[in-house]
Amino acid sequence: MHARATTAAALAALALALTACSSNSDDTSAPPAPSKSPAAATTNAPAAGNYETAQDIADALAGAGFTVTKLREETDPSYISKVGGTAYKFTVTDQSKPAGQAGINMFPNPQALDGWVVLSKQFGGVAVTRDAWAITLPTRDEAALADSKRMAPKIAEALDGTVQQ
Repeated sequence: MHARATTAAALAALALALTACSSNSDDTSAPPAPSKSPAAATTNAPAAGNYETAQDIADALAGAGFTVTKLREETDPSYISKVGGTAYKFTVTDQSKPAGQAGINMFPNPQALDGWVVLSKQFGGVAVTRDAWAITLPTRDEAALADSKRMAPKIAEALDGTVQQ
């Protein structure tokens, strides 16, 4: 039983590392993707904290003055997919060049998010969370980590979220 729990913890840690950490790839040229529903495309982003989709979150960030790129759904197995959620990669910045890849993780419930937050903190992640979603920020090097720590409170304020680190 102990070996099974250790293996499960190691797999969860690896999954977090693969989904919460960012790559060196920067894609600042793509515009944000349109919302999935036609009605959402013709209205403003939902009220702070009331985000039903990752695109709602990206739209709210853009509306708050951040530069965001098109969301790309992650298809590799991860903690997020194993609990029934969906992960997206994108870049977000309030400066001219993003520090690296960020992510929006949509969880099926707050309990799945809570489990992820514990893992993220263990690996030194920087995130903004609320309800059943998390925005992961780049931590690949000291400059990216510093930029993420600087930007996280601004993102939290814009989305009525909580900084996790």
